[in-house]
Amino acid sequence: MDNVTSSSAMENSRARSETPSTSSPQNAYRILTIPNLKELQEKDNKSRLSLRQSLWKYYNNDLYTDFEKQVLRLKPSDCSIIQKYSQIETFPLEGNDHMTEITLATIYSDHPLREFHKRSMKELESTDLPGLKKAQAQLAKIDTLPLLVFIHGLGGQLSQFEPILQEFRNCADIFGIDLPGFGNSKRPSRNDEIKGVYFSRLSTFKDEELDKLESSLNQMKDEDFQTVNLVEMIRQILLKKFPDRRYLFVAHSMGTHLSLKLINKLPDGKVDSLIMMSPPRINPNESGMDPQVMNRIPWKRRLFLRSCSYFPRLFDYFRFFDRYGGLYSKSVESYIYPEEGDILKRLTQFRWNLDTDSVIFLKYLIGFSCVQQSELICAAKKLNTKAMFLCCGDYDKVTKIGDSEEIFEILSGVEGFKIKFETIPNSNHSLFLDKPNLLAGVTYKFVEELDLNISCTWVLQVKAMISGDKWGLKNQAKWNKVITLSKPIVNGTSKDKPKSFLLGMKTLRQTDEVHNPKNFEKMHPEIYAVIDIGSDTPSYDPAEFGRIKYVKYKTESKVTPDDVTIVRFLETVGELPRERDNEGQFVVVHCHYGQNRTGFLICCYLIEKLGWSVNEAIDAFAVSKPPGIKHVHFKNALHLRYHE
Repeated sequence: MDNVTSSSAMENSRARSETPSTSSPQNAYRILTIPNLKELQEKDNKSRLSLRQSLWKYYNNDLYTDFEKQVLRLKPSDCSIIQKYSQIETFPLEGNDHMTEITLATIYSDHPLREFHKRSMKELESTDLPGLKKAQAQLAKIDTLPLLVFIHGLGGQLSQFEPILQEFRNCADIFGIDLPGFGNSKRPSRNDEIKGVYFSRLSTFKDEELDKLESSLNQMKDEDFQTVNLVEMIRQILLKKFPDRRYLFVAHSMGTHLSLKLINKLPDGKVDSLIMMSPPRINPNESGMDPQVMNRIPWKRRLFLRSCSYFPRLFDYFRFFDRYGGLYSKSVESYIYPEEGDILKRLTQFRWNLDTDSVIFLKYLIGFSCVQQSELICAAKKLNTKAMFLCCGDYDKVTKIGDSEEIFEILSGVEGFKIKFETIPNSNHSLFLDKPNLLAGVTYKFVEELDLNISCTWVLQVKAMISGDKWGLKNQAKWNKVITLSKPIVNGTSKDKPKSFLLGMKTLRQTDEVHNPKNFEKMHPEIYAVIDIGSDTPSYDPAEFGRIKYVKYKTESKVTPDDVTIVRFLETVGELPRERDNEGQFVVVHCHYGQNRTGFLICCYLIEKLGWSVNEAIDAFAVSKPPGIKHVHFKNALHLRYHE
């Protein structure tokens, strides 16, 4: 079904610190860059193991190459938005004779209007009683909106939903679960200091939380991984954590079948709609086809997988060869659409594949029972909106587009039901990697058209209703005091080093008399482009720029950008100089205040692309836009990344 490329659980070590151990592969790189990644891949291509060497690694239960060990260290499995909102939670379980509770990694992000209301009500409490009542009435509305629930597939994890999470965190409450054994719910004991295996992640958890997670996985029996029991587990979690909310499910691959069965198990009126991405084939009614996926697989492959369930290391060995070629291996090609310059996409898919535990994967696969056609129709009729969204990549090798077309045909025949179907062009099973912006866009458009008030436009309207200004800023008094635009950033120590064409700026505000898009463009002919790295909906209308090019590149507030975010930012910046009218024009970068994230990413550019030292970059940014990077952990992250 989904990602498969890892080794079985290693119980002999418990390396769980956030810093990798010292027993790393020879010549290990400390930071992730495109040149480093290409060099590592080239070395891996030249160091193919012989059959004898691979058998020796199998004998020693060390089925990772040096290249794979470096990928595990350099590339965290999760992403910044998961890091910011991830937590480990324990939920009570009923009706399970060997488990009274389950511990899992989840994410939860509050609707952005909640914080806005808190600030607004404090301001209105003593000055505007009618305004306070209006704000309270709007706050109550938020709890009537559906909760977006994310359910990943077999071998998947919540990090795969990154572009969708970024799109909706600005207009909805979001909740998601890393299913047992996957993502941040995987076994902490898989780290092995002796063998140099470290499954890096951005999210941080306490040791006692990881202990509970490990213990919970140890208690689970094979039957707990059966589809019917997974559905029951999710049902209980939702009804206990959010008993009074309605839900809107966003699911991928196997997660779509879990969602359909879940809709049928939940009380009537609890689910508004369902978004299905790359769903597996539905089991036709009375077709004689076995709903158990394993029984639909050709008998030779089924025999092999059954044997592997008793001897998981045999499956590890098979996957070891499946990963030959690293980023260009069959294990990666099976899930992504190949494109020019797609090395970061390949890296992410390869890392997700490495994350998957063979033992856990086989338990899910053997227990996976497909949805029947009758269950599909029943679930569709239970949706409050009588509408569903379905999409699939046109080159999907895992769940063929024909499977989605068949679902579309079935639901098109349901009276009074609206099914929207989108074919995502030039995409394989990992839609999130192949076409992240398109996928997020078509998903958002569908949800917005459901008229459930899950919309950035609605958020702005409510802000305007409460405060009189839909372009209101958080902590506007602080924003007013911040320096608007940096001076050109000059290296004060090494005058001969290249100058930067990047500038730092605080965000524009649509209703500000001076710092608004039209006025800014008029006053600054030297500015060619604006890169907005804020995670929120901008507090101005970028469409009002005429000459200036606007680029949105979302990053999370309060957390330092990870390696992939940095690499992609540098790629984005690298494309802009070629488009300028003249070499004297600047590109502006802004978050909210234009100090921490903005300063951090500009410093990364100065260091990696212009050859400045860490101290030269930090000091120069502080001089150009005082007081520079304010948060110490952003400065420390720069020193740690570049080892100065």
